[in-house]
Amino acid sequence: MYIIFDFDGTLADTFALGSQLINEYADRLGYKQIDFAANKDKSARELIKMSGVRFWQIPGLIRFFRKKSVERAGEVKAFDGIPDLVRRLHDEGFSLGIITTNSAQTINIFLEKYELTDFFTYIKPEISLFGKRRALRRARRHLKSDIIYIGDELRDIEACRAVDIPIISVSWGFNSTEILEKNNTGMVAEDVEEVYNFFFNHGKH
Repeated sequence: MYIIFDFDGTLADTFALGSQLINEYADRLGYKQIDFAANKDKSARELIKMSGVRFWQIPGLIRFFRKKSVERAGEVKAFDGIPDLVRRLHDEGFSLGIITTNSAQTINIFLEKYELTDFFTYIKPEISLFGKRRALRRARRHLKSDIIYIGDELRDIEACRAVDIPIISVSWGFNSTEILEKNNTGMVAEDVEEVYNFFFNHGKH
């Protein structure tokens, strides 16, 4: 079985840096600043609407912020317990992967920093903001394996449901525990130990 992780907000604590960068360039790039911390119950689509960004602008903005994030990738920290969780799941015999909108450079810098590079055998970076559904379908065809996804957003839940892949939502990322629980009842982890325990209560090797 493959366990595939989201990156931002799941493995890596990029919330503060990402929020800061997005708001820092709001005036220059022509959209409204967003109080992300006060809107953790909102979906990505709702926040885009609030910001005034048009959907045709999204690909260019994503490319811009990927480049900016690489410049500060060394600042990105793992959430508490994540490196240990990765090692424990690998030692239990699970194969591990990452599917993310973030850049390959940022992922590599992060994995090298925490000496986790050798633990991930499937990495698909730089997917489109709403391209996770397609990426998960491709992963299943390529890997020819059962998959469980771990993510922190409503759009992760939506993507996984669309392709019938189970998802564990984590409470320490982009969306609030309450909204995740409402949309993924009984499958929300409050800490890494709960993530680990899910595989032995719900998953199979």
